[in-house]
Amino acid sequence: MSPAWIAVDWGTSNLRVWAMDDSANILGQASSSQGMNAIAADETLSFESVLIGLIENWLDDGYANRLPVIICGMAGAKQGWLEAPYCSVPVHPAKLAAEAVIPDVDDRRIAVSILPGLKQVDDPDVMRGEETQLVGFMAVHPGFDGWVCLPGTHSKWARVFDGTISAFRTYMSGEVFALLSSQSILRHSVDDRWDDAVFEATIRETANQPTGFLHKLFTVRASGLVGNDRVANEPGAAVLSGTVIGTEIADMISMLAPGAKIALIGDGKLAGLYRKALAVHGVDADIVDSASITLAGLGAAYRVIHKK
Repeated sequence: MSPAWIAVDWGTSNLRVWAMDDSANILGQASSSQGMNAIAADETLSFESVLIGLIENWLDDGYANRLPVIICGMAGAKQGWLEAPYCSVPVHPAKLAAEAVIPDVDDRRIAVSILPGLKQVDDPDVMRGEETQLVGFMAVHPGFDGWVCLPGTHSKWARVFDGTISAFRTYMSGEVFALLSSQSILRHSVDDRWDDAVFEATIRETANQPTGFLHKLFTVRASGLVGNDRVANEPGAAVLSGTVIGTEIADMISMLAPGAKIALIGDGKLAGLYRKALAVHGVDADIVDSASITLAGLGAAYRVIHKK
């Protein structure tokens, strides 16, 4: 294997790497649970040693030049490998790549660049990692004018316009769901049962009563205790998820112009739930695979940094 460069997505909990050629083909890939938190918790680990452990077989001692390694995500956090300061919106993708930081490395076979995150001073907000997915989305969908949603622990909604990321907004929906379903009184009402019809009905109810979030949460518990047979048997997970996701989407929809375009970056059940929730509001949102879009964003940065 003779990769032209290596793409790295370094998260809080996980790490993914890809060996790439100059035509955007994947020559190899690997993953690890040694995200930023694992490295911070183990004094014997370093970012460089963890990276080399994953890509060693892709490196050739005979390289005349160092192999480029482009990293997005938490390696650039303050607690990461080397802090890559946030860029302010509005920002063009090339600006993000140009602001990459270069850590010192002991291994002479690699040249590492760590991409920055994004910050928004008005309506304070930050992201780190998702900006690379947005860059990838913009590369694959040039001319897109609308909002891009990235569901997750902290869901992001970003405004893409005229080749720039102009604004964004974060919702703690995934974290709130996890906390409520595992550490609150609602844990007694949430199990593995699911019902799409109940989820969608809850999305509609939330849209009609967007300020009733805190009350609706308690009904997840109370309905199982004193509700009628139909309500008492509704899956608590579907109601809780519909309430949390529904509140997020109702808030965003209230700020958008009629007919605004929305795209989803994600995969699996969560992206599907967001698509169902948006459909309740009459929005047909396409889902774009997150891994391929991440690679597209890292590829765009590689071409800017190494003038390809």
